[in-house]
Amino acid sequence: MLQRLKFHKAMLARLYAAGPLSRTLAPLSCTLGLRAMSVRAREVINTPKAPAAIGPFSQAIKVQGMLYVSGQIPIDPATGAFSGTTIEVQAKTVFENLKAIVEAGGCDMKDVVKCTVLLADMGDFGKVNEIYATYFSTPYPARAAFAVKALPMGALVEIECIAAVPS
Repeated sequence: MLQRLKFHKAMLARLYAAGPLSRTLAPLSCTLGLRAMSVRAREVINTPKAPAAIGPFSQAIKVQGMLYVSGQIPIDPATGAFSGTTIEVQAKTVFENLKAIVEAGGCDMKDVVKCTVLLADMGDFGKVNEIYATYFSTPYPARAAFAVKALPMGALVEIECIAAVPS
């Protein structure tokens, strides 16, 4: 009997981790001694200080204490035009867009825990890295960088990030 109870508790824990459960499972979880796990609704983050999404996605989503910022390309939010032709100008615009969205989500760049950098040319990595260092300080966020075949609108760089929302 005890082994069966442990199995049911483990299964419910997996279900809770996988997503929201219907109210019908709540009494069962109480019966089995599991603490209630609330699943907060997602909050869409949008700011006019960054370019509007150019597809079926949000600028950012805040959920369960984390802010997930969509990949940003070098579009000037004031004009809607592509920003510059050099990697330096494009990277600075991308970081300004990220910063605007991160701040709109109630965070600061120091709250960023992970970045993913996409480059049209890995030869630009050093230049982007120099600009990256002006937006972050130690401890730096975890990061991955990839060279890709092409980016939207012919961008040279796209960056997405994840931030931990301060309590």
